[in-house]
Amino acid sequence: MIDANLPLTVNEAVDTLLADLPLLERTHLAYLSEAELDVINRIVGLQIVKDFMLWSGNDSLLRDCLDAIDDESDDALDPTMVIVRATWQKLQDSHVLRLVK
Repeated sequence: MIDANLPLTVNEAVDTLLADLPLLERTHLAYLSEAELDVINRIVGLQIVKDFMLWSGNDSLLRDCLDAIDDESDDALDPTMVIVRATWQKLQDSHVLRLVK
């Protein structure tokens, strides 16, 4: 049986991760380049799989991740990288300082 608190979509997974991530870590993640996300995925990917039951029953989240891979047309993506990249993209809007003219 799936835990009712598990995220069922990529957006819900992103919100769950961000809720648990301290401000300093969110800021550090926001300032990484997109190329550096692979390292982050290697560090946290297995924890995402475990915490979100990605390969062990959370079919809704897995399906949403796989749909995102199809939309991206990027064979190098895996489900955890979809979540890591989506988290990083959301932080680009809220945690990166921009020059105001």
